[in-house]
Formats: sequence, structure tokens, C-alpha cells
Amino acid sequence: MQKVGLFLISVIVLLSIPFVSYAYDVIEVKNGGNVDGVVVFGGGSAPQDKMQKLSSEQKYCGNSLPEGKYLIKNGKIQNVVVYIEDIKAGRAIPQEPVTLTNLKCEFVPRVAVGFKGGKFTERNDDPIFHNIHTYINGRTMYNIGLPEKGASVTKPLTKTGTIEVTCDSHPWMKGYVYVFDHPYAAVTNASGEFSIKNIPPGTYTIEAWHEALGTVKLANVKVDAGKTEKIKLEFKK
Repeated sequence: MQKVGLFLISVIVLLSIPFVSYAYDVIEVKNGGNVDGVVVFGGGSAPQDKMQKLSSEQKYCGNSLPEGKYLIKNGKIQNVVVYIEDIKAGRAIPQEPVTLTNLKCEFVPRVAVGFKGGKFTERNDDPIFHNIHTYINGRTMYNIGLPEKGASVTKPLTKTGTIEVTCDSHPWMKGYVYVFDHPYAAVTNASGEFSIKNIPPGTYTIEAWHEALGTVKLANVKVDAGKTEKIKLEFKK
């Protein structure tokens, strides 16, 4: 009975230990490979951005602006975050801060990637009042005023995930910073293209995130040493 009791106590202790997620390890990547690709929209007519009327600042920013969330041209999708899923080791994480700028009542860029342990800078280049109100998982992180042109604020990136950036003074403004704990992420350009470089050779799953279209994955992408693998990721309705 004593042995049984000790066994049960051991099981309870093991079950009570919290799950530990192992951090990303920085290693020397010798003769790494690259993944270049394009993100496209298929399966019917692509959704288009609607024009939205501005409720204020018409003198400086105009009467209307496109929503800016789809940005699909000739079937190619801009502002898609493309990344390697669950990579555990590789090159060092970039140290330069990610910056979003208030410019003509929009966030430029609208979508960016950042890295845990790094910094996020928000800058006001408009001669009008803006504020930066950030959310992660629907909860406010901080809300800070940027009252004049040239004002800026810099904050640490302490969590992974998607940060939504808004301006309470101008509710049509939307921006996103997708924060990773590894450096293997990129944002597509106006031609839907991206490039992820210096990857340790291996086989990976590549995932793509879009603010309105959701996510898609491409499994079993093989990265060979010193070579570039070309892929296509496709969103559908």
C-alpha cells in the first residue's frame, strides 16, 4: 500500500508541473537555403476594398480613403504575413525596431512583422493629433497620444501574436504587427511576393496570414542547402 501511495503522489506531482515551451535557439547557419514565393487569390472573383468616408480631417486627409485591407491586384495579394511554422533554431533575430507611421490618416505600412524581445515604434508624420491604441487577443496593451508631427513612442515587444493598432481619433485607421519568436517571417509586397532567407536545411510547413482572408498552409516544403525553393500560396473564398 505504501508503494501504491508513493506512486500516486509521483503521478500527481508530474501532472502538476506546467508545460514548458522551449525557446528559439540561435545557431550558426552554414549554407542555408531560401524560400521565395508569391501569394495569390483563386477560386473566383477577388474581393475589393470599398471606399470609406472620413468622419474628420477632410481638409488634410481628403473626404474618403479605400479600406486597404484586401489590396489584391491581378490576383496577387499584398500585406500577407508569410512565416515558417514552429521552427526551433536558426539565425539570429533582427534587432532593429519595427515602425508604423501615421501618414495622411493611414498606418504605413499597414502590416508589419516584429520580433519578441525587440521594439515597436509608432510615429506621427501628420500635423494633426493621433493616438496609438494597441490590442492583443482583444485586450488593450496601451493607449498613448501622439499630439503633433514628429511625436513618437517606442515600446518593447514582449509577447508573440498579432497586435492590432488603431487610432481612437480616426476610427477608420487599422494596422497590424505580427510578432514572432524567430526571424523567419516576411510580408508580401505589391506583387504578392516574399522572400525568407538563410533557413537551416530541412522540411517545413509554411503558413500565411491575412487580416481579412484568414490563414493557409503549405506542408512539406523542402529547403536544401544553398538553394532557393519557389512556392505559391493560394487563398480562396
